[in-house]
Amino acid sequence: MAKKKSKTLKLGRQFRSLTFVRESINEENRTVELSFSSEEPVERWFGMEILGHAPGECDLSRLNNSGAFLMDHNTRDQRGAIESAVIDNKKGRAIIRLSSSERGEELWQDLKDGIRPHISVGYRILEIIHVKRDENGVDWYRATKWQPYEISSVSVPADTSVGLGRSDDNDDTTDFNIELRELDMDPEDDVLEQEQEQTRVQKPAAKPRAKAPAVPVDEEAVRKQETERCQEIMAMGSQFGMSREAQEAVANGDSIDKFRQLVLDGVRDKKVKPTGTEMNLGLDAKDVRRYSLINAVRASITGNWKSAGFEREISVALADKMGKDARGFYVNYEVLAQLGRAAQSTGAGMGGELVATDLWSSQFIDLLRPNSIAAGLGVRFATGLVGNVDIPKMTSGASFYWIDEDEDGTESNVGLGIVKMAPKTIAGAVPITRRLMQQSTPDIDLLVRDEMLRGIGLGIDKAVFLGTGLNNQPLGIKNQTGVHAIQIPAGGWDWKTIVAFETAVAESNALAANMAYAMRPSLRGTLKTTEKAAGTAKYLWEGDQVNGYPGVVSTQLETDALLHGDFSQALVGMWGALDLTVDKSTKAASGGTVLRVFQDADVAIRHGAAFAYGKKV
Repeated sequence: MAKKKSKTLKLGRQFRSLTFVRESINEENRTVELSFSSEEPVERWFGMEILGHAPGECDLSRLNNSGAFLMDHNTRDQRGAIESAVIDNKKGRAIIRLSSSERGEELWQDLKDGIRPHISVGYRILEIIHVKRDENGVDWYRATKWQPYEISSVSVPADTSVGLGRSDDNDDTTDFNIELRELDMDPEDDVLEQEQEQTRVQKPAAKPRAKAPAVPVDEEAVRKQETERCQEIMAMGSQFGMSREAQEAVANGDSIDKFRQLVLDGVRDKKVKPTGTEMNLGLDAKDVRRYSLINAVRASITGNWKSAGFEREISVALADKMGKDARGFYVNYEVLAQLGRAAQSTGAGMGGELVATDLWSSQFIDLLRPNSIAAGLGVRFATGLVGNVDIPKMTSGASFYWIDEDEDGTESNVGLGIVKMAPKTIAGAVPITRRLMQQSTPDIDLLVRDEMLRGIGLGIDKAVFLGTGLNNQPLGIKNQTGVHAIQIPAGGWDWKTIVAFETAVAESNALAANMAYAMRPSLRGTLKTTEKAAGTAKYLWEGDQVNGYPGVVSTQLETDALLHGDFSQALVGMWGALDLTVDKSTKAASGGTVLRVFQDADVAIRHGAAFAYGKKV
């Protein structure tokens, strides 16, 4: 057998370089997705090094804790932030968001143009094992515990054969010694034994780890499951401001359900809420009176913001909050709410279901109400969102039953699920004539504001009720899974059919006080002239009510179709602020302009069974 001897490696800061893939750029979000590590062997001064990517081998805690994206590994030159990092298919992958600062913009352009295609990762090896010595006498090692701590854009890939293992002028880490117990092989020893023998590299005085018995394992399935666990937990932690708790859950091996319960408890107790849900800038009444929407439009047309400095400051402040530059300029609902008209009180039921009610902005509902029946029906709105949103919900409750005196109770778990929302863009246009552009009064600002809100309100109504989920649309109530389908008899609408809508929802335990019937005005006319029973002079629609519930109408809905349910179960998410840009060419001949409006939004339905839908064919 082989004799053993001790050897000490001095390993400190290490680097690896990869080539950046341009197609992974998302220009709208200013993000790039890239690979920063793999199990590709790299020649080092001590031999061939392999970075382990099996579960537990790579510690991503520093990268996932708002890790830095640097220029040339310079810790004083940060150009962006690491939004997330995972191990996937034996590769380290990260999503990087570039800063909107001047230096960040410079690197962002170079990445898009392919001028700086190289990416490098800085990392420390914490534990390493000797794997084999090949036929050329080269030692092969596998890092079984290592920690990346930054990712950099580099002009020239680092020379991995020079300077590694030595101190560095810019090194913010401390070199440390690792004792390596390697093999001193006799020439007569079998080559197979030579390759199978492994010894652990660790800090001094540590004992070699005993080899565990071989157990057949589907490594790919285990790796995929672990990746999904870490991604899901870190995403929830980031969304609800619980990144530290998420890191602890990942490190402790907690299940997704266990962490989801922790989030639910925090939301229910109002201790946590989704990050980025506040786009207000804390403006006082005097500041708001200074704001002029028309001034901002004029400045956007000319490119000269000298006379619209305050409006520019508002846009820049909102861009900083969202981490995303505007197509033209941003304006938030804090400003729009006070452009010459007081907001109305909503009084809509906010509901419960473990959602913190202070997240749902009544301000936006107040603004939208004149142009949207969805707001009036109690649909809930969350404004100022950032990133994808996961809203936890209960899918089933605990079970209770009778038992005998000595009988053990059977455990039952609360079913937990998630309502997912992701931004989809609604766009519109508001024409502004040359004469209107020459005005600058609160009334003109209010006129333009109301035109924008009218378009957004109608667009949201369409998505809430009838969104198909195709062609970048949200998925609306009609097309949700679980919505009750009510058959309309050949003879047309009658009292029994109207009641059937309510009955279907009630049988699903979804009946609530703030239910309503929604339809087109033409169907309202039909119900107003259709008696419940012949000769009674009692009609299906009476006093703005149907079957004792409010009746609402909109030309956005389908002909001869009826929708009934608890509309507080519908959620509308609004990301960031209104993004406004000026189209100078469409009305150039008449001297006017077109204000193009962009708003990121999505619709989610908490429980499809809270609704019933029927259409006469």
